[in-house]
Amino acid sequence: MTAGGSAQRRADELRTQAAQARARAEALETEAGAWAAGADGERRVGDALASLPSGWHVLHDRLLRPGRGQSNLDHVVIGPSGVYLLDTKNWAGGTSVHEGNLWQHTSASSPKGRQLDNVGRFAGEMEKALGLPVVPVVVLAGEGSASFVQQRVRGVEVVPRGLLVRWLVAQPGTGDPQETHLAMRRVENLYPAAAQGSSYDSEPLTVSDVLRATERSRNPERRRRPGTRARRRRRPITSAALALVAFLVLEWLATHVGSLVATLPSTGSVAPALGGHPSPTTAAKACRALTKQAIEQVTGSKTVLEDPTSMESWCTWWLAKPRYVTQSADVTVMTGDSATNRITSSGATEPRVAMTPGEVSAWLPHSSRLPGWHASTQARQAFIVSLRFSYPKPATEAQARAAEAAAETKVVRLAEALAARLPAAPNG
Repeated sequence: MTAGGSAQRRADELRTQAAQARARAEALETEAGAWAAGADGERRVGDALASLPSGWHVLHDRLLRPGRGQSNLDHVVIGPSGVYLLDTKNWAGGTSVHEGNLWQHTSASSPKGRQLDNVGRFAGEMEKALGLPVVPVVVLAGEGSASFVQQRVRGVEVVPRGLLVRWLVAQPGTGDPQETHLAMRRVENLYPAAAQGSSYDSEPLTVSDVLRATERSRNPERRRRPGTRARRRRRPITSAALALVAFLVLEWLATHVGSLVATLPSTGSVAPALGGHPSPTTAAKACRALTKQAIEQVTGSKTVLEDPTSMESWCTWWLAKPRYVTQSADVTVMTGDSATNRITSSGATEPRVAMTPGEVSAWLPHSSRLPGWHASTQARQAFIVSLRFSYPKPATEAQARAAEAAAETKVVRLAEALAARLPAAPNG
């Protein structure tokens, strides 16, 4: 070995590592620059939205799936003409539309169809949760897009920042401030701020709010913007076949699930108030601590069918045979990290019952309990249980209030039944 060979090899190794570190640092700087540009664009769009007139509401940086993912919504605007999902794009260079697609032009041209489709998909997901039309909008915040002419591309409205407020205000709407305020509160409840520890809207919904929401649910055409057609969702070619298979499975379940459950060992009573105090369950999915028998006893339903889900922390049930495969579940339980994150992101520290039109939910942080529970029952881990319900049609104010009170009583009893059998969280 020549003199200095080992030292030279070590020097070469360190230089290689230094070169790799510099390349990594440059990549991180580039990524940080892109995020900073995005933040700057969102701030400029936020400043523009601040000039909207009275009667408009703006929510910034909200979580699309709280407790289940970090996908965020840049801006949600609620006004007399409806709900708008705004996604800010602070792109460099110019922007144009060619052959039905949006293109960005810098040193080279790149298509932006995927970004448009993502915004449309997020808006569709919101529509399903809110029960309201949501208009997807891409806002061009880059200086090079100032001359872009507002137009719809791939089902998404594309608007330059300078025209945004004028375009929003020009959209036709009902002009009903109560309807707008109710929609804003529903959005605020379903999509908490992305920042941890954000405040939660605790303003209760009034019976008159509920009655108006029920009336609107019977007239969905009133919520669609005049002169526009409902957007058609693109589905995979195999969706019809999958739906048929799922329907056949549901048919089989409806016929056989009762006999299958009858063969399982008895799990005892559901809660002290229902006769006895059972021991905690050790089921693989903790959310299944709320048993079919407990749901039947509390709700009075004779048909309780589990809506299968692959998520470990989620369980859902129908209280009647569903009319179609994608029908929303009537009872939902969320446990584990999903529930903990959802409760934390809402800013809640105490147990509570939340009411929205047609749905009531009980939120239980770890080691908490609701009034009226048996003295020895408390939540061994955080969980959320939700119950969908309906109002009489037509409903007087007293009837709507009675329906809400009955639903609240049921969700409190479901939560107690779940807490009585739910095991402690794995991390203690």
